[in-house]
Amino acid sequence: MDFGYINNKIMKIRNLFSEFFLSIDFKLKGSENSEYFGDFYDSYTNGYLIFRLVSDRSIISIDISIDMQNWYDLALVKSLMYNETNINYITNIEESIKFLQNEFANITELFNDVNFFITKTKLEKLANERAKQMFPDAFQIIRP
Repeated sequence: MDFGYINNKIMKIRNLFSEFFLSIDFKLKGSENSEYFGDFYDSYTNGYLIFRLVSDRSIISIDISIDMQNWYDLALVKSLMYNETNINYITNIEESIKFLQNEFANITELFNDVNFFITKTKLEKLANERAKQMFPDAFQIIRP
């Protein structure tokens, strides 16, 4: 996830994302542009995995899905693969794209038919842990 990019920078990132997926035989599955804030999403699929790049009010993120309903943040996938403990760290979009390119084979392995259920369970646990790290006061027990 990344904050505050100007339009030229966003368009370069969008093009880089598109070029990467088209170069590995993914197809554009969906694309939408909003008239507000320059928001958009692009999704690419190989028939099984779906990756999307989202810009929402200049916050850019990359997500992974196998069903277009349950999306997993690439930053959490990175935390899972690298056993990171500080999982509320904001990964800038350039780091995310570099991680995606360098670890693509390992990422697809996590989401294959054999490993998906375990990966899903671990990512859900990490998402909860990230929420606790980001909002520790919300998870404290209130005592009278």
